Amino acid sequence: MRGTHGCPQKLSMVRPRGRSYDGTLFNHPSTPHATMVISSNALAYIAAINNYLALLAAGDVRGIVSLFSPRGTVHSPFLGAQPAGRFFDLLKAATRRSVLEDAEVFVSGTGSRRASVCFKYLWELADGAQVRFECVDLFDFDEQGLIEAMTIVYDTAPIREAVGDKYRNALAG
Repeated sequence: MRGTHGCPQKLSMVRPRGRSYDGTLFNHPSTPHATMVISSNALAYIAAINNYLALLAAGDVRGIVSLFSPRGTVHSPFLGAQPAGRFFDLLKAATRRSVLEDAEVFVSGTGSRRASVCFKYLWELADGAQVRFECVDLFDFDEQGLIEAMTIVYDTAPIREAVGDKYRNALAG
């Protein structure tokens, strides 16, 4: 089921652990009497993601990396798995400006340490080329609430066609 902006429809709301969103049992077609479980850290995950988005738009690499655990990893469609610091340094080198719009944060309805954000990304590259696409970033948090892994999901075909592999150009420059 699709919600606004082509993102998955919200199926959960933030509430204390062990309660469904309206005090009754959550009715999902495959489990008619399951209770939704929201992590007690859900609000912290939402705050961390909102902070990440603000820092990303500002191009603050050190601020972004501070949200990650020391072993934090980014899984990118263009670059594969990279340590967070290296990934965001490469992103910064390839970017003139980032504009993020219509962001919606989702938290796990099963109580896991996972959350995601769906947003529209206007990426202005260092050479002035621009591309706009929808993106989903999936976050896995550690026990301290730091980002352990982030997986970026978007369709790379139109981006490669429009602007080529600008990371490769940033590495060469």
